[in-house]
Amino acid sequence: MANRILTEEGWQGRIRNLLGVDSAFVPDDDLEQPDIVDVAEANIIEIVPGYADLTGDKKTYLESATACECAVLACDSMPARLPTKESGPHATYELSIDWAKKKAELQDKRDVYLSKLIEMPKMKYFTTSG
Repeated sequence: MANRILTEEGWQGRIRNLLGVDSAFVPDDDLEQPDIVDVAEANIIEIVPGYADLTGDKKTYLESATACECAVLACDSMPARLPTKESGPHATYELSIDWAKKKAELQDKRDVYLSKLIEMPKMKYFTTSG
């Protein structure tokens, strides 16, 4: 199925940049799987009515929210993809990335972009004093 939101060439690099990894760890083919890009686009389309008609800055926010959603979906597989330790001839490095924290950060970022596209419900807060 053809992408509906992330249609420009090189969109896979945007997701890798959000994750902070290169193509050796997350190749294009992995990001092009339906479990990543198709689900991410479907999730965003469900939230943003009239997504196909957006232009300018709104389209930029739509694409950015979708890229974040792709990265969120990819986070679950990242611990298995990245080594936890790298060794060289003179040093050994422990690599520690908290993917649950990274996923939460990406979800927050996605939500900021979405808030620029859809009207968020206004909450009324009531307080009582004794």
